[in-house]
Amino acid sequence: MFDPTAYENMKVVVEGAAYDMDLDGLIKVIDRKDIVDLATLSRWYEITYCLNHSSEICAKLRLEAKLNQLATELLQVGIQKQVGSFVYLSFSWNQEETNYFEIIKHHWGPNYIYDERRIHSSLQGIQEEIMINFSRFIVEEMIDDLVEMFYYSVETLKELNKG
Repeated sequence: MFDPTAYENMKVVVEGAAYDMDLDGLIKVIDRKDIVDLATLSRWYEITYCLNHSSEICAKLRLEAKLNQLATELLQVGIQKQVGSFVYLSFSWNQEETNYFEIIKHHWGPNYIYDERRIHSSLQGIQEEIMINFSRFIVEEMIDDLVEMFYYSVETLKELNKG
């Protein structure tokens, strides 16, 4: 039996928090991806969710670990601070002319990198998305912060559904 990596432990904890909230009826998980990219030997896990009573706005939490994190952990060489994963959080909706970008930036604060996207599709209309890059590496000792981040994303969904 193998010892799970920090990335895998964090993935299980986030997934557990998401499905607990789904079972409680607070959110509904609408998609989940567990990807291994064999070209770069990177892994990422995404879970997409929305409020149970409204699917107009969705959130997606993504954990990503690259080859150097896996090698550092498995071979126990290098800087152990590199053991863990990167975290990204995004919110998306199918409406135009909303103030969701501003609400999210205000809710999360100015200390992050925000990528805003607007896609004009002849099939699906306009879709907008904002991704929050936390600009820091999350290690296993910060797993409680990761869970809090997930819960705060649900609070953000509630805030967006008010307006």
